[in-house]
Amino acid sequence: MRILIIGAGNAGQQLALRLCEEKHSVVMVDTDPQALSIAESKLDILTICGPGSSPRVLEEAQVDKCHICIAVTDCDEINILACLYAHAAGVKRNIARVASPEYINSNNAYDLTAMGIGLVINQKKECAHEIFQSLNMPGAVESFDLFAGKVIVAGFKIKKATPLIGTTPATCDKPNLIQQIRMIAIHRSGELIIPHGDTLFKEGDLVYILGKCNIVAQFAEWVCPEIKPMKKVIIAGGGDLGLMLAKLLEDSVECVLLEKDEERARFCSSQLHKTLILRADALSESTLTETGITNRTAFVALTGDDENNIMNCLMARKQGVEFTTAQIARTDYIPIVESLKLVNRIVSPYISTTHAILHYLRSKQIKAAALLHNLPGELLDIIIKTDSRLCGKKIKKIKMPRSAIIATVLRDQEVVSATGDLELAASDRLVIFAHHDAVKKIQSVFLK
Repeated sequence: MRILIIGAGNAGQQLALRLCEEKHSVVMVDTDPQALSIAESKLDILTICGPGSSPRVLEEAQVDKCHICIAVTDCDEINILACLYAHAAGVKRNIARVASPEYINSNNAYDLTAMGIGLVINQKKECAHEIFQSLNMPGAVESFDLFAGKVIVAGFKIKKATPLIGTTPATCDKPNLIQQIRMIAIHRSGELIIPHGDTLFKEGDLVYILGKCNIVAQFAEWVCPEIKPMKKVIIAGGGDLGLMLAKLLEDSVECVLLEKDEERARFCSSQLHKTLILRADALSESTLTETGITNRTAFVALTGDDENNIMNCLMARKQGVEFTTAQIARTDYIPIVESLKLVNRIVSPYISTTHAILHYLRSKQIKAAALLHNLPGELLDIIIKTDSRLCGKKIKKIKMPRSAIIATVLRDQEVVSATGDLELAASDRLVIFAHHDAVKKIQSVFLK
């Protein structure tokens, strides 16, 4: 496909990299010639220098020949206008990144999706949700919910003391628990393994499971008994992301928000009802003492400065915080911080945005539900059509690729175990885990 990307910043370059890997033809537009030069030196793309909201520039980019337009500049208005122009030129799938919540929460009269923008994405909202999930299950390497929270996917590192070591799904000492979840993948020494009943668990394995939230929580307590859910969360930074996260958290845990700007602190106070807001600098050691760090306290650094966020987390850890999360905008910092284990969890608004957009780019019948950060694969959300040849067919009779597995089924808003004898029915929603290489094979199985 020919894809137009407007914006050569971190998000634009992350997207271009992934789309080039999938052999798409990419055209990138930006007003910064240096950013375009850097992108062109790394990727096989066509670049055009100019404002993405200019009809002249869009014509030069041959927007009418593009299948998809993705606008990810730092200006909401440019992104929206570029997508509206692209829609008028006949581009069927348009994606705009916006920072202002008012574009997301607008009423029906100004609904951007009704105007031809298929996906309007707020990267801070995506990032806040990702952090919220990690705080709910800190023992997991990563976790997220599907089907509006009916099921959850989580990955767990198998450590030396984990009771799973040396057992298989068929022989472990919690058979009732194992029967209520679905083990969808194991990542071992860079190798992807689709687990079966005789698969042996080893130390260092990264095991991904899927199941109902309460059952996954029980599994987490079993394999990571030393890691408990957080009782208190301290957020450094009262910007849009910090405020969104506090709103998600304040009804379930004790929440403290640190913001040094008085006017912004007052605004956050007007938006939050149960969160304690302190007008203070998170880098001050006395500030952390005032927050009252106790057992099972998490610290989330969401200021606009990567270095400050890392330092905040290191200071919080020194004060006794058990779990730290840092927002890092510069993607080249991430592997360094991860290798040095400076924080427990890293979030990047650009990577969150990239994942959300890539999910949308799947076909309307097969949609990527999630790209797993630590696993070479993805979850596909598949709807069985009424005229599908798979209606009435048992799961065990479907010729699935070896690197794919049906994880669960949603039928009439109820989660159904994906056993081999389950017969598929029209309107069933399937979650399938598949290696990247198997996605096209999955499409051929379910789109015939």
